[in-house]
Amino acid sequence: MTSHPHQPLLRLLSDTHVPAEVRHAFGYLRPVAEGLVEGIALDTPDSVVLLDDKGVAADGDPAALRAAARANLAALPMGHDRLDRPDGTVLYIVGAGSPHAASKILVLDELVREVTGQAPPPEGVLVTVPSRHNLAFHPVVDGTVVSAVNDLAAFGLGAYQDNPDTCLSPRVYWWQDGVLTSLTVIDHDTRQFSIRPPEELLATMRRLAGA
Repeated sequence: MTSHPHQPLLRLLSDTHVPAEVRHAFGYLRPVAEGLVEGIALDTPDSVVLLDDKGVAADGDPAALRAAARANLAALPMGHDRLDRPDGTVLYIVGAGSPHAASKILVLDELVREVTGQAPPPEGVLVTVPSRHNLAFHPVVDGTVVSAVNDLAAFGLGAYQDNPDTCLSPRVYWWQDGVLTSLTVIDHDTRQFSIRPPEELLATMRRLAGA
């Protein structure tokens, strides 16, 4: 792989980030979840530059480039805050304004271990990435998952609306074993948002709430 003058990093983007007229030049972008795609960017002192197909191909080994970009993102230090709600719900707010905060959802397994000191629970993690500078998550471990869904939905929508220049997605996602599923349903005609967890997560929420 050709060495870059600046380190490559995986980059989280909204699926509307690349204008339609040039989308053909970014065929390598990978779908991540509803509304989100993954690209590779070069982190320079002055800006973050998204690679196009030619930039990726110039390395000669796209798979090795992505592996390096993922490793670099995972190793990127990121500040965080723990938010303890009065009802016992715990949210972790990651990034403190870093332009790479939301991209950490692409290495969420490592991020959860780094922030909480524990592996993601088998029941998964709730997460929202409203703007490039915001990521908030809640490990699904007990009955507070019910209020965590509502807290993350409010946080996500608020931060999404407050950051029009860097917004990504107002959705709440459920991460489990590397797969992200949207819990948010958006009616684009009425601009109404609702939360509809998949049946598997609903069953988990009922079980944990009952416990």
